[in-house]
Amino acid sequence: MVKALFFDLDGTLLTSSKEIPASARDAIRQYRSRGAHVYFATARSPRLDQTLGWTEAEFSLFDGGIYANGACICLDGEEHYNYIAPDAVRACTEAAAAYDGVHLSLHMPCEGYAFNFPVDESMNQGWGLAQARITPIDEAAIGSTIKILLFYDRLTDSTRALPAALGERICREIGQKANVYIADEGRTIQICGKDAGKLRAIERVRMRLGLSCEEVAVFGDDVNDLEMLAFYPNSVAMGNGAAQAKEAAGFVTRANDEGGVAYALERILTKG
Repeated sequence: MVKALFFDLDGTLLTSSKEIPASARDAIRQYRSRGAHVYFATARSPRLDQTLGWTEAEFSLFDGGIYANGACICLDGEEHYNYIAPDAVRACTEAAAAYDGVHLSLHMPCEGYAFNFPVDESMNQGWGLAQARITPIDEAAIGSTIKILLFYDRLTDSTRALPAALGERICREIGQKANVYIADEGRTIQICGKDAGKLRAIERVRMRLGLSCEEVAVFGDDVNDLEMLAFYPNSVAMGNGAAQAKEAAGFVTRANDEGGVAYALERILTKG
């Protein structure tokens, strides 16, 4: 029997309008009523109240969360961080500077951010910057970075893929020091520490709960979900997901806008 569920957010649990559909909410509540634990595992930074407008209605569905592709784990009111090697951060900032219009953000604990471009009010809602701590890209920021994000425009409105050569350079220069994910059909490059990643974070939670791998189910849609989808027997890729995610998963469900989470829970995870 599945006793712990882990959901990616964007493209998976969330619809294209960035909401948790009623069908998924009902299915999650049903699982929790049976004693199961439920978590989200997202590339997003903490403070989903600011970026997604979450209230207690959303947070109460979960026992905790994994943020920044596993670089931040929130359990029992405590946050645990994994940092990127400073020389890897420097290499990324130098690589981004070689390409016109490529934006870079460094994410730090306590909602700290550093950007290589001026930020304005247009980013407040999508990024939750109204109450964030914005600092320069200096040695203090470089030494406390948990996630790096590269993108065009303001990220949320970007439709352009980043240069392939940029991704190749970053993978070549820091691939041994950090986890690099070229995601969102090439529109973003997401980087976290070598000891981070969603799989490693989920494993920490699983062992803390004393569960077997067979008692865990994971849901995802993109390349930063590949490790967890390939590792756990009960893995679900969304119908709207990347081809690699579908190949890695044990089951492919409907799209996120077609009730895919509830469909999978009803069809394959109620066994046993």
